[in-house]
Amino acid sequence: MLILDFKTLPDAAAGKRLLALERFGDAETLLAMRTLRVAAQGDAAMPPHLCRVAAVSLVQLDEQALRVRRFDALADEAEALRALEAAVAETGETPWLWQGTPALRTLLLARALAHGLALPALLAQGGPRCISTEHGLGRVPLHEIAAVHGLPHRLGFQSDETEALDGLARERLCAGSEADGLMTALLHLALGRASGVIGADEAAACRRCVAGWLATQTAPHWRQFQHHWAA
Repeated sequence: MLILDFKTLPDAAAGKRLLALERFGDAETLLAMRTLRVAAQGDAAMPPHLCRVAAVSLVQLDEQALRVRRFDALADEAEALRALEAAVAETGETPWLWQGTPALRTLLLARALAHGLALPALLAQGGPRCISTEHGLGRVPLHEIAAVHGLPHRLGFQSDETEALDGLARERLCAGSEADGLMTALLHLALGRASGVIGADEAAACRRCVAGWLATQTAPHWRQFQHHWAA
């Protein structure tokens, strides 16, 4: 299986052009964007076409191996998306994410337009497949269903928390995306097992693979993951 986890931030550059705020700084522009969004809809959630990619994790898991790759887009979003596109194309697999496929497609198309990118592997067949839709879970939040399943769901970020981050929090943001990506992979595995799509032997082998991989990791977020997850 191939799993994606995206973390985004409001796009100040787009906000400046949209609201004619070119002479203002990023902080002032983001404040104006949030204020107008709250006035219009009651909350500060930014639509995907007015966001930029901050970090992405790509998790590839099967019975023999686990690979977790991070793409830090805070420094160079275009280069991060190019590298992600190449990595997905290299696998030849269709990626999955927890939910929000239409929103992610909108985000990717907006970023492709902003940077003049081609993202055929990421956008193939309507974009990554949605795990929650596949299993009829609707809009159940990832972190809530992860808590039900006993996964370490507090290591990553809620969507509204990422808006407060900047370059100084880059490592924490990328680590949170990695943790959420692996959490999503384990949920995908468990849901596949529950619905009969994945057999018991395959599921057990994948879990052993994850446990073995975690045992070799020294980064703090992986140590926490291993501590809180009962393989």
